[in-house]
Amino acid sequence: MYTVEPYSQFPQNTHVNLNSFTKDKIFKKLKLNDSNQAIKISLKDSHSQAKSCLSRIQDPLWKSVCTEMLDIMGPFSVYKIWNGKLGSYSDTGKTMEFCCPTDEVAQFMNQYSFLILGSLQRYFPTLKHLKVKIMQTS
Repeated sequence: MYTVEPYSQFPQNTHVNLNSFTKDKIFKKLKLNDSNQAIKISLKDSHSQAKSCLSRIQDPLWKSVCTEMLDIMGPFSVYKIWNGKLGSYSDTGKTMEFCCPTDEVAQFMNQYSFLILGSLQRYFPTLKHLKVKIMQTS
């Protein structure tokens, strides 16, 4: 059998001596708080920069998809995909082409195609596949 002592039986004069902290520990704590603040500011800036990228998209359908990606995955996803282009939709193959500028963007599109497909399926309910191509530069 276990017995639990009431709180009043613990030492009454237990406290933390703040003088035991060194200046370095306090400085490190303040520095950490400053970096957290910098991260918050940076995220706010990147969100507004992503909005700026969205404003440059001319295709209203692609702008809608990218806006949804911003809401779901955050601004860095928009940086990856905003300058890509939706291609033609094939009803027989249930596919849509997507042209992207780099191999890195193509890899990102393939990795997260399920999210983009989900967004596009509102407009093309039979869409099943996204065919990712890299744009040929001349």
